[in-house]
Amino acid sequence: MPDKEYSFPAFDDLPKVEGMPQGNIWGFFDQDSKKDEVGTINLLTSAIVKAASQEISTGEHIQLDWELHNVQFPGFNRKELEQKRIDFATFSPFKANDDELHINTQAGSQWDSLKHFAHQKSGTYYNGLTHEEASKSDTNGTHNWCERGGIVGRGVLCDWLRWYEEKKGKAPSAVSRHEIPIEEIEATLKWQGTTVKQGDIMMIRSGYVRWHNNANEAERKSGTRDNSVAIGLQANEKTVRWLYDRHFSALVGDTVAFEAWPPKFDDGWCLHEWLLVHWGTAIGEMWDLEKLSERCKDMGRYTFFLTSAPLHVKGGIGSPPGAIAIF
Repeated sequence: MPDKEYSFPAFDDLPKVEGMPQGNIWGFFDQDSKKDEVGTINLLTSAIVKAASQEISTGEHIQLDWELHNVQFPGFNRKELEQKRIDFATFSPFKANDDELHINTQAGSQWDSLKHFAHQKSGTYYNGLTHEEASKSDTNGTHNWCERGGIVGRGVLCDWLRWYEEKKGKAPSAVSRHEIPIEEIEATLKWQGTTVKQGDIMMIRSGYVRWHNNANEAERKSGTRDNSVAIGLQANEKTVRWLYDRHFSALVGDTVAFEAWPPKFDDGWCLHEWLLVHWGTAIGEMWDLEKLSERCKDMGRYTFFLTSAPLHVKGGIGSPPGAIAIF
């Protein structure tokens, strides 16, 4: 069967979903009366992936996962990585090694699944999954992306940090609640000469990973575990409408929560709610975009072929991305 082509109604013309704000797209990706659990990853059709493969010209590749042990003091009381190395020679005739990892899947580079964060007022997740159902079922888990073939398409880096420092000077602290307005995202893309397309995997570099890499132990503890405050995209109606109109398949940042954190829940524009819940758009957080930024600058291009293989865990709530940019 040929790929389905997706044509979206205007934001204000979307069918009303009971109990949800205008702009919710529940049901849009449903097929044969079966509720969708993949969300906007559906936009990564064979045609989109084939077109994205044209981004490969030199064969250079960069992995975008921050090393798992690098987040020294994970926020939100999340557990830091524990690695147990097992020497087979101590209990068997073999000279060999294993290791066992104990991780919180959202303590470092990660994908947020569609059952990670609910619409706080109603307690529902993407496509109407209730909190009670989410806690005892596999619905909306990361395995759905894996069974679809992983996340593959055209990646776009919006190097806001480089734009800001070249145009305005010293950038705001990554561990402040600095809100990046969508007008500056537009300005960065224009400055780069980058045009976005439906289905793109959009990445925003804001400086959090660079801050952490350069910070000492006391600064890291103060900026992460002790204070859950971080730079990110401004959450308001203009941002939501801008993101909707571009129809990205996924959104990624190098900061704690993609949007400026903590969010404001009382104004109705929390991006975690809009992306994960209302649209089923995966959020990537704390990706290491530093080497990617340098390579994009040197090449004078900010688009690339992207592959991501989340952990294949039934009902998974978060996952390291296993992401590689290929030029």
